Amino acid sequence: MHRLRVLLVAASVSLAIASPAAADVVLAQDGHGRTITFDVQTADVNTSWYASILSAAYHGDEISRVTIRIMAPAEIAGVCGSGAAACYSQRRTGALIVVPAGQSDALAAIVLHEYGHHIDASTAVPGIREPNGTPRWWAARGMPSLVESGEVARDYGLGWERAIGEIFAEDYVQAHMTARFRIRWLAPPAEDILGAIRQDLGVEPARPVPPEAAEPVRAPLVVTRSGALAVGRRQALPFTLLGPGRRVTFTVTLLRGRVRMEIVCDGRVVARQTLGPGRRRATLHRSALGPASCRAAVRNAGTATARYSLRLRLAVETS
Repeated sequence: MHRLRVLLVAASVSLAIASPAAADVVLAQDGHGRTITFDVQTADVNTSWYASILSAAYHGDEISRVTIRIMAPAEIAGVCGSGAAACYSQRRTGALIVVPAGQSDALAAIVLHEYGHHIDASTAVPGIREPNGTPRWWAARGMPSLVESGEVARDYGLGWERAIGEIFAEDYVQAHMTARFRIRWLAPPAEDILGAIRQDLGVEPARPVPPEAAEPVRAPLVVTRSGALAVGRRQALPFTLLGPGRRVTFTVTLLRGRVRMEIVCDGRVVARQTLGPGRRRATLHRSALGPASCRAAVRNAGTATARYSLRLRLAVETS
């Protein structure tokens, strides 16, 4: 079995908020601090796996303008259409990628294919209507002559395999991993075509990058919540630290009642504090954490409804 090259660099993802249950909005960051948004519609989803694929894929700022909705495989057809494994669409509120829950090389190829559609829609080719891939790819793939000869189309009038957007999305997959190339009438992309995609997305430097400049800037991820907790209830924010040297800062402000706040990693409490009438605000700060599966939580420890606000900040420590 071929292994994904992108998965080998999963440690480059700074951190990700993991999903504990269905219908959660889950945030992650790529290696440059760009936010990746997941809309998790089913339980037991490893969002860190999806985040590692997208963070390591060739992309730019457009990654923060799409939501990745993860659904149970049986529900995909109801959203994407009969026979569809996944889908991509543009909405007034932003782009949407719908993919099934799971974890496999085949699913990784599906995720990359749908993200290829987002790259296509986000990257203009001067003078050419969408879908059009990226500028250097358009030329390297010989699209002008294919369009002129009527061998490809912008829609599905000639079939799925001859849709320009699908050809680019399949080429985008090949730029990342060894997978089945599903455009049967066209040869898989040669290195000049794959190189054109990389150059268009700014990942092919013209000259070697000094090692000290190669390390990406990793901005911290900040999540805030506020609300009310009934007696005995808890608000938890699960998150995954994908590598060592992570710094977690958890701040809770208590507006009413009594609560206990804590940070737990791999089943072990690493910090805990109780807030009540005599102490309305506290910050738990821990360094040198990870890799680990963690949660930051606040629980009503009193006899009446508690009101609170919280702020969780996750960062990569720098030397």
